[in-house]
Parts: sequence; structure tokens; C-alpha cells
Amino acid sequence: MDHGHDGHHDMPDMPGMPDMPMCSMNMLFNWQVEDVCVVFEWWHIRTAAGLIASCLAVFAIAAGYEFLRAESAALDQKLQDATEKKRADNFAQDQEAADASTSENQGLLNAAPTAVKLSRQQEMIRSGVYAILVAISFWLMLVFMTYNGYLMIAVVLGAGFGHYFFGQSRLKASRSIQCH
Repeated sequence: MDHGHDGHHDMPDMPGMPDMPMCSMNMLFNWQVEDVCVVFEWWHIRTAAGLIASCLAVFAIAAGYEFLRAESAALDQKLQDATEKKRADNFAQDQEAADASTSENQGLLNAAPTAVKLSRQQEMIRSGVYAILVAISFWLMLVFMTYNGYLMIAVVLGAGFGHYFFGQSRLKASRSIQCH
């Protein structure tokens, strides 16, 4: 049985061993500056400058999330517009064919526009962008769950900044799956 280092830091100090900075796992709101880990053990904040740099990185990621969300909405709108244009074109062609037909019942059968689906590539792009958005959203939630006040503020301000600068008139009121 391996009793080596397994990520738990609740072992008492060993005589003769230097004190090693370790990540603290707070389950309460805190303003801790040192020994904070941002989601991963390798993202270990050891200094005030490291905390400032981490807050700026989290701010940029939250703002980037809003940028991607706005771009995703724009992509959806572009695909919807293209689909509606195809549907209208198909409907016009069906109407022309119905007008050319001498049968009286033919016009009633072609009254509804023909359905147009997105291509497999378009659906894959939409699904990929959605998956990226979900991953970033959950990651930001985990940053928030460090309960570190500075990091929480960075998430909120980054999201607000990103929404203000990237989402204006591009995002609808729908908030779907958001974890930050």
C-alpha cells in the first residue's frame, strides 16, 4: 500500500523537514493571499504579485467566456438566417412548381415551406463551441468555489466586462447553462 504524497496536506510537521508551502482548501469565504491554488495544484499562488497575476488571468478568462458566448450567439443567428433563406428559396420554388401545375389540389399540398436542416459540419461546429462554453463555465464555477474573495471578484468583474464590451445587442436575455 502506497502511503506517499496523495494531495492531502493535513499531516503534522515532521522534525527536520523544511516547511513546504501547500495549497489550502478553504470551504469558507476568505481573503487569503498566499498558498491559494486555483483549481489545479500547479496553479499555486505564493505571493501577492502571484495573486494579482492570477486575478488578471481569471478576469481575462471570464471576459473571454463572454466573448465566446457572444460569438456563439452570432454564429447561431448567421446559421438561422441562412436556413431561413434556404427555406424561403425552397418555398418559392415549390410555389412556382405549383403554379405551373394544372391540378387544383397541388397548391394545397405545397402551402408549407420545406424544412431545411443544418449540415453535419455546422451542427458539429455549434456543438463544439457549446462544449467549450460549458467547460469554461464549469471551470469558472470551480474558481469561484475556492471561496477566495479576490478570485470571486475577478470572475464577476471579468464576466461583467466581457458582457458589456462583447455582448451588447448580440446576446439575448436567455441565460441557459451558466455556472458563473
